[in-house]
Amino acid sequence: MNNVTRPRSVARHSGFSLVEMIGVLAIIAILAVVIVPKVFSTIASSRVTSAVGSTTSMKTAVTDFAGKYGTLPLTVAASRIDDLLVTAGLLDTRYLVKIGTQPGAAALAGATWSNATGTWVATGGVSQATQSRIICLTSVPAAVPGAAGTNYMLDGVTALPAAARVVSAVITGVTLNDARELSLKIDGDTMTQPIGSALADTAGKVAYAAPAAAGTTTVYIYLVHQ
Repeated sequence: MNNVTRPRSVARHSGFSLVEMIGVLAIIAILAVVIVPKVFSTIASSRVTSAVGSTTSMKTAVTDFAGKYGTLPLTVAASRIDDLLVTAGLLDTRYLVKIGTQPGAAALAGATWSNATGTWVATGGVSQATQSRIICLTSVPAAVPGAAGTNYMLDGVTALPAAARVVSAVITGVTLNDARELSLKIDGDTMTQPIGSALADTAGKVAYAAPAAAGTTTVYIYLVHQ
């Protein structure tokens, strides 16, 4: 009899070796380092872009109100021009942006606007100082732009005329990066502080004081004056 030797089949186990797994993990780590910061940067930039769009909408509504009623009333701590625009039917909601301090679950009740006597008057409400909002104040040419929304140097040099009514968007609790990007999108390079600067921005339509210890600041954005 002839004995035929048949080759034994060798079982192969599929899978990655330790070296291959380390290589894959290293590639994933490198991609994470490169991509994740860009993703977060893109998200932050989109929020700033959205804030610019919301602010532009406010300017349009303010202009429509002035065209209809002739002038804008001044605001105090509890009153907001965006609440007035909602009451007048020119806005659907308050001024809301996705940067800075976000409103709590229960919005702080601002003053109630009425023109029962032919003049718009605000009554009641609580202070809106911690909220992003639209305000109207009397200009103070000697004031430092960004201090309280009472003055801007739109060309970087010239203050607003005295006793004008200045309408501003106010965004509270803004990080320095977001504040700078707002300025960059609205005012451009020439009137924006350079990257890394923690100084106040006093030129153009966007103005803010140097960030506080928490690293945030309140940003004032010029809309109109009359």
